[in-house]
Amino acid sequence: MQVTPMPRFRILISLVILIASLVLLFDKLFSPQPIQIILQSGQEVTTSTPEYFSLSEVLLLATSAFFIGTTATYLFYNSDHRNIIKKQFHKLESDASIYEVILPLLKTDEKQVIKALIETGGEIQQNKLTAKLGVSKVKATRMLYRLEQKNLIIKVRHGLTNMVRLKR
Repeated sequence: MQVTPMPRFRILISLVILIASLVLLFDKLFSPQPIQIILQSGQEVTTSTPEYFSLSEVLLLATSAFFIGTTATYLFYNSDHRNIIKKQFHKLESDASIYEVILPLLKTDEKQVIKALIETGGEIQQNKLTAKLGVSKVKATRMLYRLEQKNLIIKVRHGLTNMVRLKR
């Protein structure tokens, strides 16, 4: 899969911003700093409970929460990246590369059937397939039955013959 450098760079920057914002947020939320509170009587009280934050800490928390939300949303809805994946998946399906991965696992005659189906665009009539492979009707029926049992092809009735299709 060929991904251009720009979407990768954007995704990488987004991940860095997301991680940095999460670290800042959790650092401020779970490790409270001591705060001095001066009462009207002039008495100074020092507290380190997480219920009190200074104005700068509140701004930092709000900013980091904003960056967490926006980068998470960007990464989730990144249309460039998802479109690239969709295009590659459809290309993989259309050129029958999936079946090329499976071919080494099949018997020789089953490989011939799959290759013939790939060459014809994924479907062919059973009688034409039999003629193309140069095998008897009985042998072709048995090969197709095995491939059907392996869930690789579909046979659909088509007049006096069957239409044989690669399963997608």
